[in-house]
Amino acid sequence: PAAAAAAQPPPPSSCIHPPLLSQNARLLAFLTSPASVSQLGSVHQLGCTRLSSLEWRKGQQRMERLRWKAKEVGSLGGFGVRACNEATTRTWADGSRSELKDVVIVGAGIAGLATALALHRLGVKSLVLEQSESLRATGTSIGIWENAWRALDVLGIAEDLRPKFLKLSKVEFCASDGSCIASMPFKASGRDIELRGVERKALLTALAEPLPPGTIYFNAKVVNIDRSSQRGSTAIELKDGSTIQTKILIGCDGIRSVVGKWMGFQDPRFVGYNGIRGVGQFPDGHNFKPVMKQILGQGIRVGLIPMDANKIYWFLAVNGPSGPRIEDPELIRKEALDLLQGWPDEIIEAIENSPSETLSRSALKDRWLWPFGVPSMVNGGITLAGDALHPITPNLGQGGCCALEDAVVLSHELSKAIRNIHIEQDFKTSQENFHINGSSLDMNYINFALKAYTKKRWRRWFILSIQSFLTGAVLQWDIQLLCTLRNNILPKILHADVVLNHTLYDCGKL
Repeated sequence: PAAAAAAQPPPPSSCIHPPLLSQNARLLAFLTSPASVSQLGSVHQLGCTRLSSLEWRKGQQRMERLRWKAKEVGSLGGFGVRACNEATTRTWADGSRSELKDVVIVGAGIAGLATALALHRLGVKSLVLEQSESLRATGTSIGIWENAWRALDVLGIAEDLRPKFLKLSKVEFCASDGSCIASMPFKASGRDIELRGVERKALLTALAEPLPPGTIYFNAKVVNIDRSSQRGSTAIELKDGSTIQTKILIGCDGIRSVVGKWMGFQDPRFVGYNGIRGVGQFPDGHNFKPVMKQILGQGIRVGLIPMDANKIYWFLAVNGPSGPRIEDPELIRKEALDLLQGWPDEIIEAIENSPSETLSRSALKDRWLWPFGVPSMVNGGITLAGDALHPITPNLGQGGCCALEDAVVLSHELSKAIRNIHIEQDFKTSQENFHINGSSLDMNYINFALKAYTKKRWRRWFILSIQSFLTGAVLQWDIQLLCTLRNNILPKILHADVVLNHTLYDCGKL
């Protein structure tokens, strides 16, 4: 059997999954049988009209019956989604020509790359537009909690990252003189709580490496978005003058999102304190235990997270106005050292041993997605993910974690929509090349999927944003009486079962 399998020709490059001809033949026989026509009714005609909500639900039920019937004669994987987003140029009614893509993602950060990788795992190609000249792999670190490790497991890169970074055993809160206020051992919770400080460069590289060549388009700064109902697609204008047409646009371009601004979202609000970050490097090793430590003062606090045997991620949050943006790393270092005079030596040493390229300073902001009074999170095949939609303060360490969750949920919903479109097109056109043609049925499938994504995720975003804001407000108290009260209450409430319930979240499978 092995020799016979080796003698078989390779599958055509136009298919994501190897063609299972016998299954397809039986499925096509079913589709053309009188029984199937009576069961499906007029589902293939639904694309010619604008669907009411009742018709949409009926169409969904018919497609669900079709998928179950397909499983009776063979796996849908053999019938699977053909390669999307091959280089395609379309001539429009006005005579213009532009490149057409099915899925375009703006931003090659954590949310953008994770979404591209999730879609790739599902057999759906995407194009990622990144305004910088290369992958922005410089910077500090982020805390990856167990909910995000579940997402990384689904994406298939967790096992590559885990051995490189320390698994932390507990969280400690200390006073500015170094004395311990409260401790939260993870083992006491009775479950395996996983927290590691992961270098941003390593995470972005791990997300980008499995992507097919040409997925990321660098020097691609988006300057305008035009949703053309006549063409049934979205035109993305780039700074170099080129235009890309797409049916699905996902904005993952961070807190100053161009896509989010086009959708009507206001700038996130400043929460009253600034963040300074860096990575202390110790070539000969350091003496830090695998413990996340936060040192609390009045209106100021510092966090220390050992990443591996030679690196310590540190952050500083200090009350004050946002002020002008500081780019000079040595000015950032000087500000941090001036603020922390008299604090424990381990903090000062970590700051002094931080390379300039790891230092950054930013005003901390967030956005609460209230159930009313905010723009629609889905607009004609366009949506947002990560910080572009729900910037969260770093007090719970859930900003990057939430972006990874978004990628899995969004890609899962989109893949279902694209499979439905593909089944519908194969029903009508047999084995012609698949693409999202912009019919009303196609766009209803897409918008239904995007709305399902935002509906599943909205509660998670909203609660985490508020919880993180309130946590930061307490930790940033600058009145002596309130700080004393806080330090006395922390030991009584600092239990993993109480304060880490948000890390139980499971984003599901692709």
